[in-house]
Amino acid sequence: MPDYSREKTKNDSEVYSFLLDPRDLPFIIQYKTKVFSKNIRKIDMKIYRHTWKQGDKLYKLAAQQYGNFKYWWVIALANKISSEADLEYGDEIVIPINANDIINNI
Repeated sequence: MPDYSREKTKNDSEVYSFLLDPRDLPFIIQYKTKVFSKNIRKIDMKIYRHTWKQGDKLYKLAAQQYGNFKYWWVIALANKISSEADLEYGDEIVIPINANDIINNI
């Protein structure tokens, strides 16, 4: 994934009261989450289409295409999925030819 901020934030949201109250915790400290720019939808990138088949993994496709398995998230982001668990055999996905098209625009 892209680098996340090392900036910490205090979370005392009421949403988590069911976790915090039984432990008598007023809040938790967590790292801020990366939020992608909405401009990512407007990126004009060259892609090729790939039909998902048995044995495919996003990290393997990233290693083949970009020479770095750590860029699996670029393919996931381009396809609006969180992982290969969102795919079925026969699904067609897009693979950005240049990972920097996305990396430089997030």
